[in-house]
Amino acid sequence: MGYEEGEFWHGIALKVLYEGSKTVYKKDPVYGNVPAIERSAVFRRSIGEPKGQIADWRCTFPGDPRSVHAVEYIDRYEIHVDKFDPSKHPLKHVVYDAPSVGLFILPLTIIAALFLARKRF
Repeated sequence: MGYEEGEFWHGIALKVLYEGSKTVYKKDPVYGNVPAIERSAVFRRSIGEPKGQIADWRCTFPGDPRSVHAVEYIDRYEIHVDKFDPSKHPLKHVVYDAPSVGLFILPLTIIAALFLARKRF
């Protein structure tokens, strides 16, 4: 990890948590003003709803139920705060931060439960 990458991304995570708003950082391939997030050791690789991104990253802080979610695209990072970190509160995350995923998973869960219950009888 480069010191600059870690310090830059730690500062971004704290800023987004404090302000609670969505932030966009453009990648600059010529001058490299935004350091690579994967070398920061602040964000870890994650998953997210498919939106054409190349990667998803998360940053969490001890004692805080929220997480900072960075969605990486070819030309930018879109960063926002999720009310619940999926690794700490998966059900709350689906309900409050990713309801479209919940709407997809819930019917599948019900169908699987009904199928398993029918097999028992």
